[in-house]
Amino acid sequence: MIIIVGAGSHGLSLAYHLYKEGIKDVSIIEAKNVGYGSSSRNASRYRYHFNSKENIEFAKSAIPYLWSQYKELILNVFMFNTGYLWILRTDEEIRTINKLDSIWREEGIGGKFIRCNEFEFLKFDGECYFAPQNGSFHHDYLLYSYYLKIKDKYQFIYREADKIIIENSKVKGVKLSTGEVINGDTVVITAGAWSGELMKKNNFNVPIFPEKKEIFITESLRYMVKPLVIDQTNQVYFSHTLKGEIIGGTSTPHEYGFYEFSNSIQELSKFLRGVRSLVKGAEGIGIMRGWSGYYEMTPDNSHIMGFSNEWPEGLYIDAGYSGHGMMFSPYSGKILSKLILDGYVDNQITRFSPDRFKEGKLIGEKLVI
Repeated sequence: MIIIVGAGSHGLSLAYHLYKEGIKDVSIIEAKNVGYGSSSRNASRYRYHFNSKENIEFAKSAIPYLWSQYKELILNVFMFNTGYLWILRTDEEIRTINKLDSIWREEGIGGKFIRCNEFEFLKFDGECYFAPQNGSFHHDYLLYSYYLKIKDKYQFIYREADKIIIENSKVKGVKLSTGEVINGDTVVITAGAWSGELMKKNNFNVPIFPEKKEIFITESLRYMVKPLVIDQTNQVYFSHTLKGEIIGGTSTPHEYGFYEFSNSIQELSKFLRGVRSLVKGAEGIGIMRGWSGYYEMTPDNSHIMGFSNEWPEGLYIDAGYSGHGMMFSPYSGKILSKLILDGYVDNQITRFSPDRFKEGKLIGEKLVI
């Protein structure tokens, strides 16, 4: 029996890939409902452009696989190549992107520096950097494509996981908050922002921490903001939906912790100021709706995947994606399923091992959007 704790995109992707391999004995434990956490609370973008080669290399495998899933899955994931556009307001931002551009060109994903006014929708007449390889998709249709495929094949248990049962250095199952025990010889933690807390409760130190983020959607406006616009100085990012709404969020740093899923007038105002100041015709635009969720942060802003050599046999994790987990979930599910079933330790898994923290092999990702 394989037990997956967490029914977000990573848990469901793993279950889907186990199903494709013919595995029949899988239980999925979910404390709330499918996609309750970050999987249903994000802006649905994909990108190759990170500042660490480890994440770039992961993206170079994960994004083509995401496109292949787009063609395979039963729901239309609405994938589009839109590009990312950085607004460069300061000399420091220009220097930083210039250094990154050298790395990106070496990796075959170079973009270009461009005057911002070449994008007709922008009011800002300064320096921009455009990365055309990046894009968008619809997170809900990805998530529910996986769910619809496996919902009648595997057992879903809507309870909170409390304790990982271990005997003789081997996993034996999971005890629920109700006291019920689910037996299994493999347990995979894919509980997103809650993964670190669950592991800590079971005396495993996995540094994953929740950071609250907020997203907003405006009234409709003529479609013109195709790329994701990133204004680091003003801590906002946004682009158009196909319906004409502008979707985006703020990147205000917050103290780690679990907070109420709510929106604040401060972040709403910051987002509106950013959109109104940059987009022509958006001067009086209003907010239609918004939501909040968590980035699942780690000390090096990169995910934790696989197992530790100090853990009991049969315990795995896939979490801590620090704001870029949705786009990586199809590929992560694929390679993690091979690790569990065949013992194949892909180099992509080795780089993101839980052991890197005690070994001092941090990745050092800094480009969190």
